[in-house]
Amino acid sequence: MKKKIIVTTIACLALTAALTGCAGTAKKDEAVQPAAQEAPAAEADVKEDETKDQGSYNPASFNVSDVYIAPEQKAVTDITGCDTFTQIVDRLEDGKAYANAKLGDEDVLLIASGAYEWEPGIFGAIDAEIFCYKDGVPTYLATVEAGGTAYPLAVKDGNLYVGGNHFMSTYLVDGGFLVETEESYVNYDDEGNALYYYRTCNSQFEDYDLETAESRFDELFAAQADAEIINFQQVGAASLEGGALPKYEYPGPELFYSVLYDYLIDELGKGYEPSQVCIPCPVIVEEDESDKSDIRVYGDFWIFNYDLKGGILENTSGGSYPGCIHVKSTDEGYEVTGMEVVEDGSGYIESAKKIFGKYYDALNKATSDTEAREKIRAQIIANYVEANGLDITAYKDFGWDPVTLPEENIDSFYSTLD
Repeated sequence: MKKKIIVTTIACLALTAALTGCAGTAKKDEAVQPAAQEAPAAEADVKEDETKDQGSYNPASFNVSDVYIAPEQKAVTDITGCDTFTQIVDRLEDGKAYANAKLGDEDVLLIASGAYEWEPGIFGAIDAEIFCYKDGVPTYLATVEAGGTAYPLAVKDGNLYVGGNHFMSTYLVDGGFLVETEESYVNYDDEGNALYYYRTCNSQFEDYDLETAESRFDELFAAQADAEIINFQQVGAASLEGGALPKYEYPGPELFYSVLYDYLIDELGKGYEPSQVCIPCPVIVEEDESDKSDIRVYGDFWIFNYDLKGGILENTSGGSYPGCIHVKSTDEGYEVTGMEVVEDGSGYIESAKKIFGKYYDALNKATSDTEAREKIRAQIIANYVEANGLDITAYKDFGWDPVTLPEENIDSFYSTLD
């Protein structure tokens, strides 16, 4: 989740007389600044309305094979000797997942490293190798990967949507090539200001002003939310190990944090499809206890849902909720009275500064330190395993290798939560 750079294995290496190809796509959390590009060979022939097309794709305007070439990267899936998609599926190992879709006017086969239940009866995936028929035989085109389980691969009007918290790209297949039709992402400078970038397969980043880039960023996310989630079929043992895991309960001695953790599970966790266990991961930035009737806990509050497979907790869903939790101290104990949550998208910076105030810089430091967050997460899981006497050795995010749990540290860990 929010970790991986999107894998775009297509390179836009050639130019027509009127158009400049697109560079590779990067996940927006880790996106690079667009490199300087050469001007088109016949700039006078490029009309302004063609470079400002905001995603329109006209295959008649250029020969796709002149702009895109087959990637050098090879598929992980071995399709040697396969004459049909069915033959490819028949040789997939257990745990893999597959789906058929139409991108542009082409029927394609998508092979994912695995799938997860997005909603009842719908299994999504965040990565896929894409194959189409070329000269009558299955041919590998490219591999795409989204930024996490909150953004399963989806299709709308023949366009494949691949995104993450801070990026979104669309693709279609034309002439046996995967064409990235639109790309949009946001970066943040040292002061936390949002810098939006947008381009189409017919344009450069610099062709769009910041206002247009931000508008297209929001529109692409809205389109993705309305797109149809690709329903993947899992190979072999598709069902998770049944049975319930013990509910997570805060194992430390502080009643204050017990109330805080329960709130995260009950309030933030209720927005997800049920899994075997929901385990919170609060990354606390600051606590203001100056007013006992309104104790303020500032942090980046995470929720992770897991199912158990073979001694490993596999993450099925989750998300981040930067904000401020308000807690009241009473004679009976503590009570959470509410939570202010930072807005997503273009409203993030303004709302974060309003909520966090003087702690805004500390929030940015916390949200960018994924290593520190993962240490907190691993320790919380390890303590949960120890407290319940479970035979669990690791946790795993979708598409990533398992992470071995550290030794339990219930006695001293929860006083500092780091």
